[in-house]
Amino acid sequence: MNDLHLSRELLRAIANGDLPPRAFLEMVLHHLFEFCPHCAVEWHAYESEKHAHTGASGYDSAFSLLSHVLAHQLPRVALAERAAERDFRDLMRVPPELRARRILRSYRRFRGAALADRLIAECRRCVTSRPREAHEFAFLAQLVTNQSSEPASRELSPLSMAEMANATRAGGDLSEADKIFMRVRKLTLLGGVIDPAVSARIDSLEGSLRKDQRRFKEAEEILSRAQFLYEIVGESAQVGRVHVQQATVYFQMGSLTKALSVSKKALSLLTPEEDRFLYFFARRLIAIVLVDLDRLAEAIAILDMDEREHRTLNEPLYQIRYSWLRGRIAAARGDLAAAERLFVTTRGTFMQAGIGFDAAMVSLDLALAYLKNGQTAQTKRLAEQIKPLFEAQDMHREAIAALLLFCEAAEQESLTISFVRELAKFLEAARADPSYRFRPPS
Repeated sequence: MNDLHLSRELLRAIANGDLPPRAFLEMVLHHLFEFCPHCAVEWHAYESEKHAHTGASGYDSAFSLLSHVLAHQLPRVALAERAAERDFRDLMRVPPELRARRILRSYRRFRGAALADRLIAECRRCVTSRPREAHEFAFLAQLVTNQSSEPASRELSPLSMAEMANATRAGGDLSEADKIFMRVRKLTLLGGVIDPAVSARIDSLEGSLRKDQRRFKEAEEILSRAQFLYEIVGESAQVGRVHVQQATVYFQMGSLTKALSVSKKALSLLTPEEDRFLYFFARRLIAIVLVDLDRLAEAIAILDMDEREHRTLNEPLYQIRYSWLRGRIAAARGDLAAAERLFVTTRGTFMQAGIGFDAAMVSLDLALAYLKNGQTAQTKRLAEQIKPLFEAQDMHREAIAALLLFCEAAEQESLTISFVRELAKFLEAARADPSYRFRPPS
């Protein structure tokens, strides 16, 4: 981040001839490029072109360009942002079911890229905890871009649709999210997206969808492109975000060492001040990988440092994942009583929220703990506790059929560790593909 600001001392140095105008121009342009990465890309491309043709720098003409930007463009941007904030506040006073109509019936207000940006920002803010609301904000942003004739709105139109797809993905409907992304890609091909930061964001959202669909090779390629584009525009925090996505892909692929390495790279670019949720997510991902690598003491150190701080986010469905991970650590250490207590608490939270898949995964962790400690009879009781999962909101037919086989094996005391592990792999895949069928190990 360029923290240099104008000061009277700096201006006096220029006036007195102590600081060359060229050096001053470089400082100001660099500061401007922090404000608008797109300007930075275009300016450097122009400079390269001019240098190739003339062998000279364009600094002489840059003063007139800078003067125009400072005199006209920046005040216009500030004015548009103030109007967007006013329109956003007024829109939020309208009942949610009437907001779209309010936008469509207005002839002058609720237009422009600034308001669309504001709605997209609100979408991103609540997508992890309230995906339905996030979808609504992205939908409103789409309406705003459709009502606007600004060139910038043409790029925000596919972006707002991509945010809708991401909210749909976060809500668990991967099939519908995939359909929306097909429309996004048609828009980007037809209208084109010039801003590399917008292209990068669309790629990062699609990468998350491909990850959840377990289309790992596609996810890896798309996220690599997003990383490259963010690096071009100097968005280091966004590069860190993409690294977190990449690390999750590697973890789900079973590449634990690579997942750990990329997660640590992500943390070097992220700060809790900038995005507390993502920062803690990245650290918890490292802890999860460390548990799988049997580096339990390192994982516990992260949990002990982060768990209390994470409560400030007020995200109970993410907070409970600390208990889940502590349960896995207790099980790995052979502390069955602690593992059982932590797993039961975690499963109850997921069941209450209607998150059947995660509740089932916790139950399988508990089953593994019982089997490793020779408590085969305990799996019978566990089978009875699993049956309410069949009514969970997100459990589909094939997943329920697989859990029925688990219950039958538990009741007959024929459940094995290999059966439970294969079932866990199946549930991870079946979450993305409802047609996927479970084949028990022979």
